[in-house]
Amino acid sequence: MAEAAHEGVRLVPESPEAVRTDQESPEAAQAPPEDGAAADGGRTLSLPIAGDLAGLRRLARRFLEPEVLDEMREKNFILAVSEAANNVLDHAGTGGTIILRRDADRIVAEIRDRAGLLTDAEAGMTPPPVGSRRGYGLWLMRQMCDGVEILHDPAGSTVRLTILRA
Repeated sequence: MAEAAHEGVRLVPESPEAVRTDQESPEAAQAPPEDGAAADGGRTLSLPIAGDLAGLRRLARRFLEPEVLDEMREKNFILAVSEAANNVLDHAGTGGTIILRRDADRIVAEIRDRAGLLTDAEAGMTPPPVGSRRGYGLWLMRQMCDGVEILHDPAGSTVRLTILRA
């Protein structure tokens, strides 16, 4: 894999402070990958959303490699993460961050943007009207993941995707 695919990727220990630091620090986002295994076995990976969705999918898949997920659940989760990142690029018009976390029970992806335009916590609960050319992303994420939350605060919007370990 090319070195450029690693730019902006950093494994950090499982803690809210570490995640916030990565988000707020451009220097931290440019650091090379680091082993972020925590004492409790949890891990966190922070990825900037900058347009290379294929690269994001590869790195997210690599983050899942040690997991015992069935192939379809893994593909669904990676697709949901990719769709959420695409929504940041397509709708928010800003950069964003993907925070992947795993612990003994679940794998969570938080896809964050700084625009804060996604405010409806119920978005995607029903499929779009038949024949619609858009509007399937959040609905599909809800079909492919065990949990989907939409959060909004002054710092922006977050889509939190959860898949339970088998």
